Amino acid sequence: MLIKRIIVCFTAIFFVLFVFNGIGFSEVYKYKDENGNWRFTDTPPVAEPGTVKKMEGMTEGTAGLRDLAKGLNDRFHPENEIVAATLATVTITSPVGTGSGFFISQNGHILTNRHVIRGDEKQAEAVGEVLEHVDDELKNAENKMEIQEKALEAEKAYLDEIKQSLDKLPVGSRQRKHLENQYQHRVEYYNAVKKDFENTKERFSSGKEEYEGKKSDYFSKQVSAGLSSNFKITLKNGTELYAYLIRVSEAHDLALLKLDGYKTPFISPGDSGHLFQGQTVCAIGSPINLRDSVSKGVVSGFTADYIKTDAQIYPGNSGGPLITEKGQVVGINTLKELTRNFEGLGFAIPIDTAIAEFAGELR
Repeated sequence: MLIKRIIVCFTAIFFVLFVFNGIGFSEVYKYKDENGNWRFTDTPPVAEPGTVKKMEGMTEGTAGLRDLAKGLNDRFHPENEIVAATLATVTITSPVGTGSGFFISQNGHILTNRHVIRGDEKQAEAVGEVLEHVDDELKNAENKMEIQEKALEAEKAYLDEIKQSLDKLPVGSRQRKHLENQYQHRVEYYNAVKKDFENTKERFSSGKEEYEGKKSDYFSKQVSAGLSSNFKITLKNGTELYAYLIRVSEAHDLALLKLDGYKTPFISPGDSGHLFQGQTVCAIGSPINLRDSVSKGVVSGFTADYIKTDAQIYPGNSGGPLITEKGQVVGINTLKELTRNFEGLGFAIPIDTAIAEFAGELR
């Protein structure tokens, strides 16, 4: 039963650990600085040969500021304000997964959630508790297997003693035949228990090795997320670029990134303080790895810190914009609460909160 519980724990933890024809742009290069951190630039840095890598997906372009807004508009010809807002929405890839974000200025500023680039703190805490529980179960299982292994060794020693006694008895004697029968039954039982134990131990060792690998990979991603300052963004047309982190908010689930060297499409802020219940809104983002998705709903209500909406929000939507029918952003989609019997509500941080938080950086 213990081994079955461990296998169930392995399955559970693997599930927990697991939560994806362009425009012409300049070459983008990546290189490691003296501290071993990756840096990104559109100008080849002075470095040792072989240490600078050209990023894929980039093509030659003209010098100076590149106009992403014009390029995307020329390609997609948005027919309304909602489609236009999708041009300014991006997919963000970090060490802990993918999420969404959007340009809030023509100078390349990108708003997103803190947890998109740093990971969900509550989820990390929950995973940590599960890992601690699994580690305890593993230790208990190893202790029990050690006891069982010693019991098998003791039984083998006892069987050897019986064999030695048999060899000393006269061949064909009644006592020897009786002892031989006992010995044979005991050997058969010992061999069956030993085989079952060895198979169980092999499965356990294999599962533990896989678990340790997954756990190590998980913690490595968590550490990398905490240290990363450059993040891949994917535009509506599939082009991949790299934005750097300006600041994460300590008070809110918000972060501000920036893409240098480009004039970007952006979504104009609306007045989130004038929203009303029943007002139509749309959530844009990349839910469950479906890039460039729009879902429609209404404002359901308000809490002290969030706008509530029934627009469908799934993993990957986090950090994306909640916009009005006029294409103005009124919130940053950040989380979703589910109830047992019906689809839950999406929550968005009011855009006014984000603008106030990053007022100094957005000037």
